[in-house]
Amino acid sequence: MSVQYSPELAALADRPDFEVSLPKEPDPGFTGRIRRFAAAVGLFLAITSATAVVFFLPVLVVNLSRIEALEIAGRYVSAGAFVDELRALFWGTFILALAFTSFIASLLLFASGRTIRPRYPSPDRQDALVHLAVLRLSGPER
Repeated sequence: MSVQYSPELAALADRPDFEVSLPKEPDPGFTGRIRRFAAAVGLFLAITSATAVVFFLPVLVVNLSRIEALEIAGRYVSAGAFVDELRALFWGTFILALAFTSFIASLLLFASGRTIRPRYPSPDRQDALVHLAVLRLSGPER
């Protein structure tokens, strides 16, 4: 069963006065396409490298655990002492990376494109306040 509604004025009043279409996305052009392609390739290589590191870490740990002693600068160092040195170096590097990324993040979060200056009242308003004070004094006090 099909029902047709008569176009009443109340129903027509809710419609917009003119039809608005969604804006079309501009064509990025040749350089935009190259930039998007390079970003996609870079992201793909970064994810691939991160996955390879995650897969390689167990292999590295197993091979490092088989080492009993190392000769470093002409002296023998036990594997435990060498691991402790590597752990200290890692935490030092982690703290340095944390400071660097915190600095970059603070720049991105708080640096704006415009210069922030104090806001002074407009000179026209100051002139108006001076004239108002003169009018007050010249009113009933005359």
